Amino acid sequence: MKLVLMALTCMAFIQMSPALAAPPEIEDFCWAQAAQVRFNGRGEREHFIANCIADLTPTPPAKRGRYKKPR
Repeated sequence: MKLVLMALTCMAFIQMSPALAAPPEIEDFCWAQAAQVRFNGRGEREHFIANCIADLTPTPPAKRGRYKKPR
């Protein structure tokens, strides 16, 4: 029973990945745009969709610098 519970917990954490951070509306829009373009093959459609999603999603904020205590 413990093994089954641990397996289900691990599978739940694996499915939550930051690669799926784009909202479904953006993905649907990019797939619709890709359906209107004629591709030669060799992964061009996936490249187009990846660029479309990257263009429409905001960039993550820059890392904050170290705090320096004033003297």
